[in-house]
Amino acid sequence: MRLADRRTSLGANGYSAVVLSSQSEIRQLSDVASRLMRQEEPTLATEFFLASLYKGWRPRVVVVSYDREAVGIMYTKERIIYGIPTGMVYADGALSGILLANPLHHQKAFSLAVEALLASPGIHGVRLRVARAGEEHKAVRQLSASRSVHSHDSSIEYQDFPLGEAHAHLPLAHSYDQFLAGLGYTTRHNFRYYRRRFEASGHRFVEHLSIDELRRAELDLRPKSKFTARWQQRKIGKGLNMVAAASQPLAVGLKHLNGEWLGVIGGWYRPGGAVLCFQCNNERDFGPDSLSVVLRAYLIEFLIRQGLEELVIWHGTRPPLSRYVSYVPVIGVRLDQLTYSWRAIRWLVSMVGPRLPRRFADTARWIA
Repeated sequence: MRLADRRTSLGANGYSAVVLSSQSEIRQLSDVASRLMRQEEPTLATEFFLASLYKGWRPRVVVVSYDREAVGIMYTKERIIYGIPTGMVYADGALSGILLANPLHHQKAFSLAVEALLASPGIHGVRLRVARAGEEHKAVRQLSASRSVHSHDSSIEYQDFPLGEAHAHLPLAHSYDQFLAGLGYTTRHNFRYYRRRFEASGHRFVEHLSIDELRRAELDLRPKSKFTARWQQRKIGKGLNMVAAASQPLAVGLKHLNGEWLGVIGGWYRPGGAVLCFQCNNERDFGPDSLSVVLRAYLIEFLIRQGLEELVIWHGTRPPLSRYVSYVPVIGVRLDQLTYSWRAIRWLVSMVGPRLPRRFADTARWIA
């Protein structure tokens, strides 16, 4: 891909940037992303980013170049409601960042990418979630000092987001027995009791599933799972796409002695750990058997045997593991155009936003 032929935006001192919205063009960045990636972080691969999109979002990927060589890629997406672009761009970098860049150009690439987005036709504001201790937060502060955009940032506690937004980090021990010893009495008892009962019934844990096996198992478990709402099924479908796009997918499951699937987990490996993206279980027929606890117990032991240090639970977790997880300190960042018209729109939206239906009110809060 010749980026020089697609260059559309600002630059200085040899820098320039281009905003891409075509999925076919974004896929052509795979080689560039691989070259810029310092460690194998699946969420920063172009195929993974595209797989993470779903209805209501359009990709907005910024490629920053220096002397005609790509030195940074920023992954963002624009909110679309009923086919209407909102002009609001969002990115969540709480887990692995949003900018894949050469370290020598990181802050400059971030600033230029944000400015390119806000200069792009139809884009008015950028909303980010970044790790408080991450490179993106440092770049935001530098960008704010330049006063080239209107910016505001504030700390976000995981309680400020509904379950399903913040990623939970569960530390793993050197051995499975040590991990169990760190749990409370009741949780430790349940991990042991339900797993022993599962094994005594003749069922088994499957350490490796192919992507096709994972898809078939999820399809079989779908009518037997407690996650029957349409939005829950969409989230699992999105999760399947991300697992399939990951360079190192993680797929494990539980099988009944008759060969039927009782539960599956899909995720991927990342440096030093793994991510649990989604889980499906047969609660309809095996509700009292705590299949979720059993499968997570097997998974944790499986990861510990590989020497991994952490399990990240995508979109958080409920009890009992919620008592033992932590959340990365996150900063919410708002970046806006400096035009008077956009300020007026934000003021108007702040007035009418609370009266709008929930779907529109969420977007209104982003704008205001």
